[in-house]
Amino acid sequence: MESQSEVCWDYLKPDGRKAPALGLVVQGTLGTLPGKGEMLTRIDTGYDGFLLLSEDNYKHVGLHLSELPRRYWPEGETVTGEAFKLRRALALVYVPKAGLKLEGYIDTFQGNTENLTGLDFIKTMKLLLNGPSQQTCLT
Repeated sequence: MESQSEVCWDYLKPDGRKAPALGLVVQGTLGTLPGKGEMLTRIDTGYDGFLLLSEDNYKHVGLHLSELPRRYWPEGETVTGEAFKLRRALALVYVPKAGLKLEGYIDTFQGNTENLTGLDFIKTMKLLLNGPSQQTCLT
């Protein structure tokens, strides 16, 4: 992957704290998320997967209609060591500012309200987390 120039996103401010983020568009069987523009999604290097969507967003784009069979769902673990199953579907994800189109597994779990970009998503990218400028830049 080579981008012509650096593209940047301002850090998100969930719960008053700043966090690195990327602007994405998710393509599911029922449409795209968001409907217009891009969705800022927090980067979480503690999540090994590709993309974790809130349960509502997962259903909104129809990923529940094209899930992998339950036997292929990965297992997640909470910080307290509690294990749970992650629902999983294959989808296309775009990074419009960078002109990228990626295919990967989108996960969710019951009660999830967060959208996270994980290590499998960013492993092919060269990212700069610019703390002083409070930006994430794809170079």
